[in-house]
Amino acid sequence: MKPINTTIRESLLLFTPRYLLGLILIITSFISAFLISSASDRTISVWASSTDLAPGKIIEEKDITPVKVRLLSNAEQYLDASVEIVGTAVVRRIGAAELIPSFALSPQVDTSLQRVPIQVERLMSPVGLGAGDLVDIYGIPNQMASQSGVVSELILESVGIEEIDDSARELGGALGITLLVPDSLVSDLISTMSEFNFLLVERIS
Repeated sequence: MKPINTTIRESLLLFTPRYLLGLILIITSFISAFLISSASDRTISVWASSTDLAPGKIIEEKDITPVKVRLLSNAEQYLDASVEIVGTAVVRRIGAAELIPSFALSPQVDTSLQRVPIQVERLMSPVGLGAGDLVDIYGIPNQMASQSGVVSELILESVGIEEIDDSARELGGALGITLLVPDSLVSDLISTMSEFNFLLVERIS
């Protein structure tokens, strides 16, 4: 059995500068791994859209849903789910399931926009057209109007689509489309319905 003094002396020899440096590196690596893991698991709750939203659309409860995401560098660009946004207006198109940027909504609601339903033949609108898209509306004269000399014309520009009911598309029927139309142009649009069939041209940008 070794003397106690000898055992203590041998134990102290283990704590050399190299040994201590290695121990410090190991401890540091564990701490770094813990901090990185904690940061990567940190989530925040922000608003996301439940459906496509067109410019001018007034946000309703059914249009949004809170989601938890990891946003370590640009969280300030999105709207925290604790912020009340129902009743605000969309100022740029928001896609379905998209996180809602703070710059995409405005508290200034354009009360002049009205919901106007129109009917569009299925071959008179682009494939894939949906809520939130912007369209130009052209009038193609129906048979009676064409005989009277009426010609095709641009009726409305940059109108937002709020909703599309395409349940009749597969049966070859017409689409029911709800537009967001400035109040001053509603009567002009309605007055063309007896003479024109509508052709929708999607605005890409």
